[in-house]
Amino acid sequence: MNSLNFGYSLKNIPKSTNKDYLIRIINMTEKFLIRARWKAFFYLNPDCKPTNKDTFGFKSSKPTPHIKELDHFETEIYNLLTNIRFESFTNQLQTKMRNNVKDIKNDDKLLVKADKTTNFYKLSTSQYRELIEQNITKDYKKAPPDLAKSITTKDITIAKSLNLDTRIEVLAQKEAFITLKDHKPNFNNKPSCRLINPTKSNIGVISKQLLDNINTKLLQHIKVNIWKNSYSVINWFENIKNKSSKSFITFDICNFYPSITEDLLHKALSFASHFTNIPTEHQEIILHSKKSILISNGEQWTKKHDSNFDVTMGSYDGAETCQLIGIYLLNLLTTEMNIECNLGLYRDDGLIVCEGTPRHIEQNKKQICNFFRKFNLSITIEANKKIVNFLDVTFNLTNQSYKPYTKPGNTILYVHKQSDHPPAVLKNIPENINKRLSSLSSNEEEFNTTIQPYQEALSNSGYDYKLKYNPTPKPNNNNKNRNRNILWYNPPFSSTVKTKIGKKFLQIIDKCFPPSNQLSKIFNRKTIKISYSCMLNMKNIIDGSNHHKLKTTHTPTTATKLNDKQCNCKQPSHCPLNGKCLYKDVIYQATVTRHDNNSSHSYIGLCSTTFKTRFNNHKASFLHADKANSTQLSRHIWNLKDTNTKFSLKWNILKICKSYSNLTNRCNLCNYEKYIILKHPELSSLNRRNELSTTCRHKHKFLLAHVTDAS
Repeated sequence: MNSLNFGYSLKNIPKSTNKDYLIRIINMTEKFLIRARWKAFFYLNPDCKPTNKDTFGFKSSKPTPHIKELDHFETEIYNLLTNIRFESFTNQLQTKMRNNVKDIKNDDKLLVKADKTTNFYKLSTSQYRELIEQNITKDYKKAPPDLAKSITTKDITIAKSLNLDTRIEVLAQKEAFITLKDHKPNFNNKPSCRLINPTKSNIGVISKQLLDNINTKLLQHIKVNIWKNSYSVINWFENIKNKSSKSFITFDICNFYPSITEDLLHKALSFASHFTNIPTEHQEIILHSKKSILISNGEQWTKKHDSNFDVTMGSYDGAETCQLIGIYLLNLLTTEMNIECNLGLYRDDGLIVCEGTPRHIEQNKKQICNFFRKFNLSITIEANKKIVNFLDVTFNLTNQSYKPYTKPGNTILYVHKQSDHPPAVLKNIPENINKRLSSLSSNEEEFNTTIQPYQEALSNSGYDYKLKYNPTPKPNNNNKNRNRNILWYNPPFSSTVKTKIGKKFLQIIDKCFPPSNQLSKIFNRKTIKISYSCMLNMKNIIDGSNHHKLKTTHTPTTATKLNDKQCNCKQPSHCPLNGKCLYKDVIYQATVTRHDNNSSHSYIGLCSTTFKTRFNNHKASFLHADKANSTQLSRHIWNLKDTNTKFSLKWNILKICKSYSNLTNRCNLCNYEKYIILKHPELSSLNRRNELSTTCRHKHKFLLAHVTDAS
């Protein structure tokens, strides 16, 4: 198994192509214009107030209304995108990343990431499938054929009860994947892996918010230490009195997420219900969100025990579930077990400080082991420690200090100064690192003893910043900032873009919404802000390459583009696409040529169905006057017919690409159509230019409200 280390952070962003940038900025502009239209609609129509129901963050699937007051603004935005100019840009890091990307795409092997180091390992697809199968069959069994259907059926019931079935999508059956635990002993002879299941019901988003509310109210009544980050652990440590006379006990709950049983969650919810009201329907949502399946090679798997209850790593509500269980266990540990210690928990990592003889502390250790064993939770535990490494901090009771900690074998890597990140991001990286290291150091002496590897990593990343101890004062929570209803525009950043997108965008705001404009109250520089987003980084590119290679070996590429039969016309010579009318997911062009002056006009359209189906709809709009306004193409045809102008019509395919999928949450079909209309207006003279703000209609079939067959 060959290891590979790129020598730089995979968060670095390589230079993108002009086409990729334009497609991305079109997508981000579409999202912004949709939000702007809804905001203007509710402002101009105060009687049509948005619903007060709790949507849990799920967005409306309704088509955006046309707001004529925004026509000028949308035209200016379209002109901005049309006139984007590019320039050449390169540097040493970009050249290296470009070569790495080329090698990755040309190599037929997968690059599998290590679990806790920066290494990658080259595996053939057969080796990868063998490893993932070994890890699946260890804990999983083949699922009943109707398991996914039953989960979706319950999803629909819950969504309808909350009136959210038109907002929530069906379960996305994503392929499980592995990372390699190369820090484990005997890795080369017997590789061990971490199996990750990304398939998760969107009901988990609702469960996450319900559990977060429960945990917040629970912690108001029960004084236990449930930490959310390193800084909360440091605050706990600083408040310990007589540190030098005490000792640490540290423990780690092994496989905490998958070890949480349905019975344990029931007990925790029952316990929480004594302090806050938890309706039965909320408990059902929380429990149902733990019903999961694992997908591998298109097959469904479930846990070997009878129930398909599973708290998966990466689930929407996994952290909140662990927090609830942690509150329940810590409360029992401090009350029923009678352990007189100061303890806390961060997910599966626990830290305890005790006072007493070494023998007494060992007795506490045994009690803790027996306690977790009652809940079928195994732990690794160490006692009588004066110095411990917990999260990313080293705590020392002897000299009452703490300092930053990095796990052995972990290479410190930062985003390089030559990465294609927004300049503001790159500028703040050294300062944020300095701020973090200062916050994790109890004093300047501890800071200076630990900064050398961090300073070297900064220098290797192209920064000439010198780390210096600078503790920041604790924030004053009494300052109350006014909450403004800000509308954000997040165009992607690329150093190849010569046009100053941000400056021109703000100038458009000033131009289109002067104080005299009726929308100036909600659209001005104080209510509309711009912040650059990022293009794909190296990790995204590697993940995409792996996915493509696995998909290619599993399914022939042509099968994703074409049907077995490419044409079903009775007379093949009359086929509108020369024998290719059964192609799916296509962007097509219709060219109308007048016979009187040979002038031509073109229309670009798309279809996720077969082209033949879309073609028949076009034919109907050409024949029936009541459908004359169906498309810009049909309007043009009827204008010619009304003036008795003879014409000819020619069809051709411009691009084949996938329509919207809930696996990627992206519609390449819509994005590429808008790109062609924007970049090649000569190919789409009949299309309207406000199509940037149209919502993708291919999402609707994935909404729970439109699922007719849950299988």
